[in-house]
Amino acid sequence: MENIPKAEQVVRRIWSFSKALDLALVDEEVKKGFELEIGYRHGERVGYISVRLGHILGLRDKDLFLLLIAGLMHDIGTVGGFAEYHGNYRLMKEHSEIGARILSDFPGGEILEEAVRHHHQTPSDHQIDSIMPKIISLSDKVDIIMGRGIISYKDRARILNHINSMTDKDFYPEVAQAFSKLVGEEAFWLSLNEGILLEPTLDFLFGERCIQDCSRFSDICDDIYGEVFTDRLAETFGNLIDQKSSFTGRHSRTVSGIAVALAEELAWNPKEVRDIRLAGFLHDFGKLAVPKKILDKPGLLDHDELMIIKSHAYHTYKLLSSAAFPKNIVEWAAYHHERLDGRGYPFRLEAQYITTGSRLMTIADIYTALTEERPYRKPLSKEKALSILEKGVGISVDGKLLAIAKRVLL
Repeated sequence: MENIPKAEQVVRRIWSFSKALDLALVDEEVKKGFELEIGYRHGERVGYISVRLGHILGLRDKDLFLLLIAGLMHDIGTVGGFAEYHGNYRLMKEHSEIGARILSDFPGGEILEEAVRHHHQTPSDHQIDSIMPKIISLSDKVDIIMGRGIISYKDRARILNHINSMTDKDFYPEVAQAFSKLVGEEAFWLSLNEGILLEPTLDFLFGERCIQDCSRFSDICDDIYGEVFTDRLAETFGNLIDQKSSFTGRHSRTVSGIAVALAEELAWNPKEVRDIRLAGFLHDFGKLAVPKKILDKPGLLDHDELMIIKSHAYHTYKLLSSAAFPKNIVEWAAYHHERLDGRGYPFRLEAQYITTGSRLMTIADIYTALTEERPYRKPLSKEKALSILEKGVGISVDGKLLAIAKRVLL
């Protein structure tokens, strides 16, 4: 990923995080009783449709870039509450407010905040001046109308007829007109049917039709390319991951803090410390794909449930890799369930392939889990947690690093 331009890396990163958000929403839809997994790829489809509509409506450079981020992240306020919010106008407005507050701290936050706050508004209940929430509103509804099957020519006509009939009520007229232009483009529908959306989105953002680099919106460029954007993403999604379960309210933040403390005790340099901090926040990234009913199950997990739980480490690896994170962050985050005896998961790595960062993360994760309440037990004391870790020395736990952990944690 080092040869990919920085602006494109940012898009790939936020795209991957959107996929993780969609995984969480699919779980919520199952709880809601939906037959169609609308959440599956919902964020990226809304992002793609929004960019196409925005381009027709004359948005370029920074505005088109931020429109994509808002489209990808428009449902970020629903994690842990989609089943309750969906279909209830008051609560749908509430999740829009939650999402707006989350994104307000991101680079370009004022624009993102407004776009997400009003994305459920319609002409019949509220007139808004900004074009971005109008675009996301139509893109959101259109994606749900499309469903997840192959979109036929008849479906295209049906969708367009619905939009035309509901213009001025559910859809703002200027955006509806832009969609009427878009429906005639065969590539638009083929991309949706084939599920190939990232590359055409990048083409519209960075091809000849739009921007070549980030220099044309330098007021937010430094923050997006620097630590602010990535740090905010990691912290935000660490919090969202922990919201999936009633028993992990601060797990990712605590693991990150312990991993940082251990790294500082080892005199790691500032960049390495920051990297392991990010890895700590994101080590359970893949748990967004694990159903809440499994995470909160009060009894023992059956074999199939255990396999689903174990899959989260693989999802973490894939999501962070596709998000263009450096190799060390990906491995430190995703390898925290690997074992020195080669019997860990998801890759069953041998000890020589498990680096110090991953070994620190293992200690931080196990210690945090043991000292947290779980549906099947009360939290353990520091001393008890460390004694359990001691039993894993040479099997799953590095003895030298555990000795350091005892100095830091006691």
